Amino acid sequence: MYKDWLSADSSIEPLVGTVLSTGEPEPEYIESSFFCTFDYVPSVNTRLLSLTHSSDTFSLYKEGDAEFEVKYVDTFLAQSAGYPKLILFSSGVFVSSNPLYYNSASDSYKTVLALPQGEYEYQYITTNEEYFSVLGEYSVGGRWYSTSLPYDFSRIRPLDYSKELPSNVPFGWNISSDEGDLHYEFYIGLSPSKNNLEKHPIGPSANAVDFLISSGLNHTKQYYWYMTITNKHGASIETDLFTFYTGGTVEKFYNAPNPFNPAKGQQTQFVFNMPEDGTAQLSVYSEYGDKVYESQSVWFQADGNSKSMFYDGKDNSGRMLYNGSYLAVLTKKYSGKTKTERHRILIIK
Repeated sequence: MYKDWLSADSSIEPLVGTVLSTGEPEPEYIESSFFCTFDYVPSVNTRLLSLTHSSDTFSLYKEGDAEFEVKYVDTFLAQSAGYPKLILFSSGVFVSSNPLYYNSASDSYKTVLALPQGEYEYQYITTNEEYFSVLGEYSVGGRWYSTSLPYDFSRIRPLDYSKELPSNVPFGWNISSDEGDLHYEFYIGLSPSKNNLEKHPIGPSANAVDFLISSGLNHTKQYYWYMTITNKHGASIETDLFTFYTGGTVEKFYNAPNPFNPAKGQQTQFVFNMPEDGTAQLSVYSEYGDKVYESQSVWFQADGNSKSMFYDGKDNSGRMLYNGSYLAVLTKKYSGKTKTERHRILIIK
């Protein structure tokens, strides 16, 4: 493309306040006239198209069609007919070429496609006939994932309003995903508003179905928690808000949760004090006085923290106990003394 340009006469005067000599400066005038013809190519080769989404993005095939959108940003010249267009590949194999349609409301070019589940490479392509020979086709692109959300989340523990020891609080859940590689963000705090809860600095590991907070929680508080769960392509869900209580400073032997359901894989945690270094042993008796379970004797160090032991609701032969009330007896031995504590537990299935 060729354009003719004619310069105008111009004058150059010294800047106000600039001292050129001891006398008063005189304006200088430069006059010139010339006529110049030259090739002109607009400086638009840096970007003709602009993505309205991230280069690597996703759509949810179970919830509707994928919407592709791009902006044409050459403000000097209009794009050529048939452009921009969308080209799709899958694993390097051509899938389709698709026209894009102008949307005046968003000042962008769009199309919608029903994409089966999978991974795609896409390219938005444009050109302009005015400088096609110089620039050729211009494209932007990336990867597009047709994916689905994680689903069927269910919380296992802690149960709402259950009482937990402030140290070593166990969390457990079930979750399903068609994509795998799930990542978690875990939020917890004292507020019933999700917006006020803080993200745990560690959080569950990838693909985990349980998580343990070993420390940092306070006694006699009501805590709230939830998670966001994201698959490998960025599709995420947010769980409901759950709550539990932490017990106070342990003065006597107790367990939580109580009642508990071993048929669902639930365990209960027995909490107690150990005033001196020594051993503790847990025994469980039926309502008829029969001993149905006895643990190994476990050594504990008296370090000022409460101690705990877990019980899965089974006898020493591995058989699950029946529904009902049982008596748990804790036997502690330290400094040549033997102390016992008792607590009623309830098993439900």
